Amino acid sequence: MTAERGLWLVRHGALPPNPERRFVGARDLPLSKAGRAQIRALAVDLAPVLADPRLVALLSSDLSRCRETAAILAAAAGRPLLVHADADLREISLGDWEGLTPAEVERAFPGQYASRGRDFAHFSPPGGESFVRVQQRSLAALERWRARYPEGLLLLAGHAGLNRCLLARYLALPLADLLRIPQGYASRTFLPGW
Repeated sequence: MTAERGLWLVRHGALPPNPERRFVGARDLPLSKAGRAQIRALAVDLAPVLADPRLVALLSSDLSRCRETAAILAAAAGRPLLVHADADLREISLGDWEGLTPAEVERAFPGQYASRGRDFAHFSPPGGESFVRVQQRSLAALERWRARYPEGLLLLAGHAGLNRCLLARYLALPLADLLRIPQGYASRTFLPGW
């Protein structure tokens, strides 16, 4: 790691099982036991990063699964490391869809699921937001944090949708291709220069 400035994107660990594939979005679900184990293993892998004095802060969504992820990583750093939770770094709000299955969405909001597929980047469920909006608010949040920490490395404990929005911007990919960007539980990506 030679960059004097960069951003580590980490996705939180696994959530409790969701066999019905209910939309999660910005619901505040905790890490599962397996998710905590994933993040502890990630902390071992990231030990050199966490110990690096160039890592100046951990950023986190304000949702508990990311705050816990950041806390586990910070505890593994072996040194004082500030953790900042920020609501502008939370997962996409799916509004009235949250907690529903795709079939329930289709029954309650006929045609909307198909509309989302036709305009993935701009579609907003009732009471929710679009991926365009997620990208705008998360980029603004990173600008604020970079103003506070202009040099050094930052680590963001985030979500699949949020991290994909940031990666799409970094890689100059259209948001319509968001789901092509891998974001497994406890994944990490380093973005030099950001």
